[in-house]
Amino acid sequence: MLDLAKSHLRLLLAGLVAGVLAGSACTRPQASTVAADASSSRVSHPSQSTSQLQSVQPPANFSPELADTYRQAQSGDARAMVKLAEAYEKGEAVPIDLPQSVTWLTKAADAGDATAMYLLGRMYAGGIGVEQDYVDAFDWYKRAAANGNTDAMYSLGEAYEHGKGVREDIQQAVNWYDKATLRGSKPAKAALDRLGESFER
Repeated sequence: MLDLAKSHLRLLLAGLVAGVLAGSACTRPQASTVAADASSSRVSHPSQSTSQLQSVQPPANFSPELADTYRQAQSGDARAMVKLAEAYEKGEAVPIDLPQSVTWLTKAADAGDATAMYLLGRMYAGGIGVEQDYVDAFDWYKRAAANGNTDAMYSLGEAYEHGKGVREDIQQAVNWYDKATLRGSKPAKAALDRLGESFER
């Protein structure tokens, strides 16, 4: 009788041990799964490519000052873009390169720089680095004037007075000359005086 009880006890213990081992196997993640999960959770931080680093390096023939301007322009500084464009236009510390000048002015204008907008208008009006186009010049002058550029206001007065890029309209010319004069433009004041004299005759 005692032997029978011991036999039943051993069977019961064996069943319990088997159950525990089976449950552990079900809940333990596979090593390959853990490795895959760890791999997928890693955040990749690729280093900047050599070509990207080279793209912000100034040309070798740039002066130290212009090299700094170039780096600032590459980083998105609109004023630096304008300065770089003027250097390319005038050949200051670099060979004259009018297409490059237009390119940098366009970038600066797209970034909202009013001076760049005015200078682009001047480039189109004079056919400097681009095909001459008075309509495009007028459009750039309008954008620059809307952003407070006094030179552009005077140029709009000229455009309306002489019908360049827009229909001739002396009253509009006077309006824009007057706006520029109020902001201290001496050429605009001279234009107003000239037109005033012509009206008096």
